[in-house]
Amino acid sequence: MTAADLILWLTVTTGAVWVAVALALMTGLGRHRSTSTDMKPTVSVIIAARNEENNIGNCLQALSAQDYPAELREIVVIDDNSTDRTKEIAEGYLTRIPGLRIIDAGAPLKGVAPKKSALIKGIGESSGDVIITTDADCSPPPGWITEMAGLFEPDVEAVVGFSPLEGKGLTGALVNFDSLVNAVVSAGSLGLGVAGSAVGRNFAYRRKAWLDAGGFGSGAAAASGDDDLLLQRIAANGGKILFATDPASFVPATGKKSPVEWWRMKRRHFSAGRRYKPGLIVLGTLLYLFNPALIAMTVCVICGEIKPCWLIISIWGLKISVDGLALARGADLFKVYNWKIPWLVAELISPFILTV
Repeated sequence: MTAADLILWLTVTTGAVWVAVALALMTGLGRHRSTSTDMKPTVSVIIAARNEENNIGNCLQALSAQDYPAELREIVVIDDNSTDRTKEIAEGYLTRIPGLRIIDAGAPLKGVAPKKSALIKGIGESSGDVIITTDADCSPPPGWITEMAGLFEPDVEAVVGFSPLEGKGLTGALVNFDSLVNAVVSAGSLGLGVAGSAVGRNFAYRRKAWLDAGGFGSGAAAASGDDDLLLQRIAANGGKILFATDPASFVPATGKKSPVEWWRMKRRHFSAGRRYKPGLIVLGTLLYLFNPALIAMTVCVICGEIKPCWLIISIWGLKISVDGLALARGADLFKVYNWKIPWLVAELISPFILTV
């Protein structure tokens, strides 16, 4: 077998996996329904904030407009050793938001990433039956807590939410499209009964489920990926997990300011995959390998080492088509409208980005 033959085999094999996963995600997305009830558990909203003086005010202003009964919720802001006016600005809302508490994170726990240490302290000092996490750069809509909490029927242990990243220009379009892709993968997987990923900007779980799962566990030492691992452990314990699809539950967040910042964030997220379950690692590896294989096969076709050329054109065309179908279903579910141009651009550049 020549190198070109190996590349052809690898591209076709991993490409088949890619197409199968995309079609499966479409099926999973189609199984979600807005099923929020009138359930009213006690809720603790947890926000770890470090040097967020430009964002914390907007976040707390949004939380002050929540329509969830004040007596059933508390908002805990953990000042993660900020060196700016984050804590001062947050304290200005103490008289405006019933149930708001501001605590100091203190020194990080040994072997625990600073933000996770702050969240652990905040969760430990909170009291709600349901914990909902978000970030200081988020602006939850007024019905957010009501919608997320309403999904916690007796058999539900966790609820994953959608959090679109917003920004301006090229970077804004990039991060917004990326958040749609992440939601398609997360919601599609959950629709198939597979707990894969969650974003800490919009994630809720029962306190008991968090304790039974061992909190953030070994993932607490990493800069990212801990929410994914927590979700997977909750699922492993038999907990029912839902994805919130009502727009009232969507939590917009400020996107990264530059492509470099966004890529650094993505690299941190990718690094978390090494701690996933073996089955997810194998699947993720096959999906990853499709990208360099596709590039290598394209080069081989251009150099005349693989013929006919219609084969690579067909593979590219099939990939773009099934990706588009899955994204179209996700965009409809999450009310994302300006996704088609970023999708086409991403189809051309993402194999190169994901390869490096």
